[in-house]
Amino acid sequence: MTDPNRTNQTPLSRRTFLQRLGGFAATLLLSRCATADRAEPETATDTVASSSTAAASPTPVLTPTRTPSPAPTLASNTIGTGRGVHPGRVVWAHDPLVTRWSGRGGPWWTEEALDPGGVAEMLSQSLRALTEVDDDAAAWNQLFAYSNSTRGRGDSGYSPGQKIAIKLNLNVVSTRAYNGLGAFSAPPLVAALVSQLVQNAGVPASAITLYDATRVIPEAITERCEVPEFEGLRFVDWAGGAGREQYRRDPNALVTWSGDVQGNPTYLPTCVTEADYLINLASLRGHTLAGITLCGKNHFGTICADLDGAPTRMAPQGADIHGTVAAHDFGGTDPAWTWSQRPMGSYNAIVDLMAHPHLGGKTLLHMLDGFYVAQDQNSSVKPDCRWESSPFNGHWTSSLFLSQDEVAIDSVGLDFIRNEPSLLRLHNVMPPNSTCENYLHEAALIGDPPSGITYDSDASGLTVTSLGVHDHWDGADTRRYGRNLGASEGIELVAVR
Repeated sequence: MTDPNRTNQTPLSRRTFLQRLGGFAATLLLSRCATADRAEPETATDTVASSSTAAASPTPVLTPTRTPSPAPTLASNTIGTGRGVHPGRVVWAHDPLVTRWSGRGGPWWTEEALDPGGVAEMLSQSLRALTEVDDDAAAWNQLFAYSNSTRGRGDSGYSPGQKIAIKLNLNVVSTRAYNGLGAFSAPPLVAALVSQLVQNAGVPASAITLYDATRVIPEAITERCEVPEFEGLRFVDWAGGAGREQYRRDPNALVTWSGDVQGNPTYLPTCVTEADYLINLASLRGHTLAGITLCGKNHFGTICADLDGAPTRMAPQGADIHGTVAAHDFGGTDPAWTWSQRPMGSYNAIVDLMAHPHLGGKTLLHMLDGFYVAQDQNSSVKPDCRWESSPFNGHWTSSLFLSQDEVAIDSVGLDFIRNEPSLLRLHNVMPPNSTCENYLHEAALIGDPPSGITYDSDASGLTVTSLGVHDHWDGADTRRYGRNLGASEGIELVAVR
């Protein structure tokens, strides 16, 4: 698709852009390595690449890994249609210098353990690589213009008065004063994202809402956002109070599940339905039921439903959709929390959320926080969460992923997870016969999915042909997807550091 904002810029060739980006990244890395408060990883085994190596690289390159891939490839190799200014593009930023936690002492999310300046630089570089411009403001303008053009709203950028909702992943957080080691949206990344919107996209803080409708926003995030620049920033969560607003259901926003779901009526919160745009800030990690919990499943924390006659923080259970995402047999003595594996080519409720006009339909940007990756949705970040595969090599994952294509970014996240030895050994997360990618097949081919289901989550009667492109890399040693190999369709993985 032609970039709707290109006429307002001086055109850059792809070669020129990549050369500029490579030089920009090298300059940042060199300056940061010279800064006194930037510590190297604690041991030699924690070091992925020296600053001199990073600085010498003229362009973003795909980083090889040496772990053999057990993941099956699709017979057709690529399914679906890429989305975005550069269709199917997924940007992967990796910098081992930003994660400085020893695994002991205070939590992983403090400024001492996760460098705010480094995180902000990674986000800036990723935005530029995603849109192929060398200015953050121009990058945001392209993201807004593309979103508007695909929704029949012209080709303009952000307009004053428009609202943005940012979905966090706070699955482990149940109290405001949470001080545990569970993985949740990294506070430095949340602050960097809000700062980008305010400073470079021209969005007033009062038009931005951070939310999770089924959990509590911790002080680790709210206190990080207590700066004059963010005055008016809204926080919406399950309980409200202490500067947070309690979520409210929108009675006019009923989610119509396309499959045979027998749960209670499911609604969306008003902070989502009133927003003009949404940013999906998800986490990279495994899941003991679904196999993976990435951007698609992050909206299990958006929906509102009753359980046993009352509103519940376990809204997916109240909606009765857990069984639709079971990637393997799950459960035990409690029949209410026991499900049989869903086969490939079956209905998956995640696809309804990805297709909903208030969720996937208005999402400006999909993000995966991979700085400290927990093994699953409930576990803590601990020393054995360091990844073994290259380029991590026994260090923290220290990664950030961005895309405008939800299917593509989750496909990349799946390949990373399914090729990490420390996760493959956890058969409660990724057994050999996992059907965790079923929802990606259904979403990529939503117009005619393998299940034969008609996905129509808002009962509008409107469907699309594809929600994005699904692809697997050609091998864990090369990490090349369809567009990396010169195909006209598929994922394009672009790595920056």
